[in-house]
Amino acid sequence: MTPSDASTGYTDADASSGLFHLNTLPAVQEVLAAVEDTCLAPEWPRLAGSRIEQMASNDLLFSGGSAPRDVWAVSGLGATVDASVVATGEPLSLIDLCSMTANTILGINDPWVKLKQAAYLLSDRPHYLTARIGADLPYRVARRILHCFDEFGGPGEFVVNLRQCNGSDAVELALHAAWNAAAPTPGRDKLATFRGSYHGENLTANWVSEHQPGGLLADGPDNVVFFPTPRTDDTGRLTAATEATLEALDQAGADYFAVIIEPVQWRNSVHVIPFEFLHRLRDICTRHAICLIFDEMQNAFGYTGTITFAQTSGICPDIAAISKAITSGHGPLAVMVARRAYREISGPFGAKSNSGNMLPLVAADAVLDRLLGMSPAEHQALPGWVPPGLTEELRTGVLTSAYPRSVALLDGLLGELRQRFGSLVGEPRGLGLIRGLVLCEADGGPSVRLAAAAAKVCLRYGVYVRQADTAVLVKPSLFLSESEIGAALDALSRTFQEVLRIRDE
Repeated sequence: MTPSDASTGYTDADASSGLFHLNTLPAVQEVLAAVEDTCLAPEWPRLAGSRIEQMASNDLLFSGGSAPRDVWAVSGLGATVDASVVATGEPLSLIDLCSMTANTILGINDPWVKLKQAAYLLSDRPHYLTARIGADLPYRVARRILHCFDEFGGPGEFVVNLRQCNGSDAVELALHAAWNAAAPTPGRDKLATFRGSYHGENLTANWVSEHQPGGLLADGPDNVVFFPTPRTDDTGRLTAATEATLEALDQAGADYFAVIIEPVQWRNSVHVIPFEFLHRLRDICTRHAICLIFDEMQNAFGYTGTITFAQTSGICPDIAAISKAITSGHGPLAVMVARRAYREISGPFGAKSNSGNMLPLVAADAVLDRLLGMSPAEHQALPGWVPPGLTEELRTGVLTSAYPRSVALLDGLLGELRQRFGSLVGEPRGLGLIRGLVLCEADGGPSVRLAAAAAKVCLRYGVYVRQADTAVLVKPSLFLSESEIGAALDALSRTFQEVLRIRDE
């Protein structure tokens, strides 16, 4: 079944993967027909004034940093956004290779997630519940997430908090849980973090990040210790500075209540923390009763082929802070998964005022269906009008099929760009679907300037990537088609040609 909007660039072969617009389903078309030409029609509300006039009002309507930019989106599917250039009105098929804010691991308008949310909205199930009222959905989602940690502990070893709204919330909650657990031990008040880190934009997350988005309301606490970025040398061995970090933590282990680390430091030019370092760090934290926290905002829920980095690496933290891809862009939700020793949370840290929104939980449940597959009983109860491609994917989960294919496509794209622009593009960095291309000055040195230029220029040619210090971050959804890779290669080639001109001026 093909999308109704051919401008998305998807073919019949692509549609067989289970990616399609809901409005192509007869069962949905009946609902849409009933609201056509009414204020409930999907294209309402209609704004007076052109797109250029709307964008011209940014200074009047929006605060700094929150205004829409150069492109106007109309629809989208998978990695493609059907859009236009505001300044000219020229149609633009934009390939989204970096849905950073929401981490849409399933792409735009995933049909199964939207279908489950639509069915929930059309029912009489409560869309919102306060903290003191229970329902079945939080229990279902909690059990499914905790099941992904079964191999790292016995029954009941881990607990989950589902009431956070974003990554910064989850990081703050993780730090609070670790601090609370260490409270009975006097003198255990230091927190270890790392250069190159970025943990979010609330005050606590800023205090433990090297990459801070702006000025803070207060000076950082004096008990946060920044260690050098863990690295290996050209031979693959841990550097002397990295060995010194492990030695320092081992020697002063009794002083630390927690260590927080991103397995993939995206703002540090997409740097992957060496697995050997994480293994040895895990051993030190275990021996000294230090809480090891993984900030998994960027890698969890599919981007490294698993739900959690513990499954990818075999190294399990005491607390995993997870957000973003958990709903694939269909609502705000963050979770903290913690060993039982870190389950105690005192108010007001454990809940957020809008965390009773049930739709993100519906989305998380649907994303787990998509990534891991459904139970046999639920799969057997799928409606007969669900297209065969989606039905099959819901049986097996796309992490077993789409992930290897998408990684191979991405490897091919990055390799071709490296071959075409050898003097500009360094070796690809990252892991799985979280990748970075370091851009180099004429002398071969990595360049923040050129990475920023590429992130700005790329939209003009129909592709979206993001600056990650000296690299451009490429982080696509699982549903990346060959046609989209071809369009992205063309757009990035044109982008890098312009960046070369900027470099050599």
